Amino acid sequence: MKRAFIDLPEGQIFYREEGEGEPIILLHMAVASSDEFVRPMHILAKSYRTIAPDFFGAGDSDPSPYPFKIMDHARTMISFMDALGIKKANIVGHHLGSSVGMEIQIGWPQRVNKLVLSGFGYFPEPGEGVPFKEPQNFTTAVEIKPDGSHLMEWWRRAGIWGGAPDILEERVLEYIKAGPKGEESHHATEGYNTKARLPLITSPLMIMFQTEDPFYCVAEGVKKLAPKGTKFTTIENGHIYIDRIQPEKFAGAILDFLGAPEKRDKK
Repeated sequence: MKRAFIDLPEGQIFYREEGEGEPIILLHMAVASSDEFVRPMHILAKSYRTIAPDFFGAGDSDPSPYPFKIMDHARTMISFMDALGIKKANIVGHHLGSSVGMEIQIGWPQRVNKLVLSGFGYFPEPGEGVPFKEPQNFTTAVEIKPDGSHLMEWWRRAGIWGGAPDILEERVLEYIKAGPKGEESHHATEGYNTKARLPLITSPLMIMFQTEDPFYCVAEGVKKLAPKGTKFTTIENGHIYIDRIQPEKFAGAILDFLGAPEKRDKK
């Protein structure tokens, strides 16, 4: 797997790349990095050129010059594609990455072949009658303390959804890299109307639900808003960290939707 940096107007973006052929760009969740896709990339790369960047302010990319919103991330990902000479790609987004991927398709439809939204959802309104309770102190800034106790707070946040110690360690390292400003990415969706944007997607679309994901509670609402022809895939017992914990299921669903390039070429 290749690891490299590329220069964009706002700074340097770090990315991972593996495989050859038609490109897939994988966009990560909040306070995370391209590291979350390492396992499924090994599977996807057998059929596709897979590329996973770190958003500005995450992983090994430069800090964002200001608190980025969805539109900012989408714009920089187009610049990222330009820098790599990619005219059109399949986009796969997980959680925050799904909103960014959606905005890339809506704003630059000519740049997207097929779109996959994983862990996609929205915060339900009181009138919907859908129970959703965000964990306490999950998106607030974490103060760096001399005794190192902030490291335990990051471990607590990483472990809210469960997961084996090695998975939680990966997540904590991402929290450390993002630093005190890392939680800004959780607020990137503020002012972004997910419900209004979803019906505007025009590319072939698959929305992947995980039954153990907190946003699974709005799956029925998402289905009602999605464009006609959308494919829905539900991963039973799918974890919020599905790409780390269940990479075969994650990659398998993507490949099933995209199809194997060699099979398409024979048609």
